[in-house]
Amino acid sequence: MDKEVLNAYAARVAQANRSELVIIMYEAILDSVEEGRKCLEADEIEVCRREIGRARGLLTELMGSLDFSYEISHYLRRLYVYAYQELCQGVALRESERFDHAANIMKKLLPAFQRVADQDHSQAVMQNTQPIYAGLTYGRTSLNENIGVDVSANRGFQA
Repeated sequence: MDKEVLNAYAARVAQANRSELVIIMYEAILDSVEEGRKCLEADEIEVCRREIGRARGLLTELMGSLDFSYEISHYLRRLYVYAYQELCQGVALRESERFDHAANIMKKLLPAFQRVADQDHSQAVMQNTQPIYAGLTYGRTSLNENIGVDVSANRGFQA
């Protein structure tokens, strides 16, 4: 993933609640797997490993955040472990179809988590962050992109 995509994810994370964070992680996994697949097919193995490593790290984070007091968490963990193994095997054996197996699992789970996120109206996990405002303005001969960050005196850690 390039720097712009990573910055867009960072901005979304700063303003997301718990349910939205899961959605962001799923989307980031799918983006990394797709980028890894493209790099593998282009024989750029190091970039492929880096992207698949990012996806595996996000899968590990998803596994670590499961609440096993719910029965569904056990099933989700099995799916995550399988996807993780497929990503590892895809890199080791240089078989991009294994990446597709992992991506298909995530694509099938994503709509359910999106429905949950639509019903979750809780506050953002990260409190006291800077709001980000973006927009376009018309210049005399061009279209200008503006990104503004609201810097207030109430910023930062509070003791």
